[in-house]
Amino acid sequence: MPAGHSVPVRLTVAQERYSRRAVGITRFVYNLCVATHRFCRVNRLPWPSWQDLYKEFNAIKREECPFVTEVASRVAEGAFMEFGAAVRNWRDPKLNAGPPKFKKKLRTGTGSYRAASGVAQCRYDGKRRITLPGLGSVKLGATLPKGIIHEAHIRWRNGRWMMSVKYWKPPVEQTEPDKRIEAGAVDTGINPHATDSEAHTWENPKAYYVAEKRLARWQRAQARRTVGSRGWWEAQRHIDRLHRRIVGLRRNAQHQMTSELVHKFHNLVIEDLNTKGLMQGSTPKAQADAGMGDIKRQLIYKGQWHHCTVSLAPRFYPSSKT
Repeated sequence: MPAGHSVPVRLTVAQERYSRRAVGITRFVYNLCVATHRFCRVNRLPWPSWQDLYKEFNAIKREECPFVTEVASRVAEGAFMEFGAAVRNWRDPKLNAGPPKFKKKLRTGTGSYRAASGVAQCRYDGKRRITLPGLGSVKLGATLPKGIIHEAHIRWRNGRWMMSVKYWKPPVEQTEPDKRIEAGAVDTGINPHATDSEAHTWENPKAYYVAEKRLARWQRAQARRTVGSRGWWEAQRHIDRLHRRIVGLRRNAQHQMTSELVHKFHNLVIEDLNTKGLMQGSTPKAQADAGMGDIKRQLIYKGQWHHCTVSLAPRFYPSSKT
């Protein structure tokens, strides 16, 4: 079964320099695809696919863009694939996504790149070391789950280098008889976080409200300091730490709740909400803490792992509230 996992990585000085160069090259290639696509749309030319753009780019990259060859070829290919996914999402009427936009170069260096693709390129030693093309042996902050790793992405976010891996895991075997409830439903909200059909509730962690005052204080202090100075970066480190705390509280609550639900019910129904529209309401911070869209995503893939059938009830169906 397909699965993913994210762990912090501890890069050396040379590996961090390589990663920042790869992030910049990924942004450059993606923006080049966006510019080409916009030119074709404005001039009413046939839209090229990301495969066609990738072939043309490979033909001229050594003469026009020699700096791209300083990193592994999978880095540029990953940017083309990301652009192709953005175009597919834009053309999908169910997602209500906009056209691909240019990526900005942020002062904090936020960005990501594809470090490896293929089972042969991801050599994991089973402990806390993984070998990737261009980077060499990378030290991990935690061990990876058991499975066949076939893709790795590295990103810089909230002041920390993280690595996301895609792998194939074996299905969970049921050695004991299934004692779960045959059918159930869950209703997600703000307060409480969720309520199932057995009247069990989960509280909202309200992660943003916990760190809101400290976050506002350090953001105010950063705005009063010279951009790029030592004091400015000190404030940025505190802001990054608070954002990591917010993300950690949200994910911990979501994973605990979804894991408990798929182990409790054999058939589960969840309401298919318009999460993008809810974020435009009067309480966007509370909606972000609830993370309703991520709850649905976790229930779907955890249901496949643990043999739980997850169904989506349309939000316009009259009996979906019951």
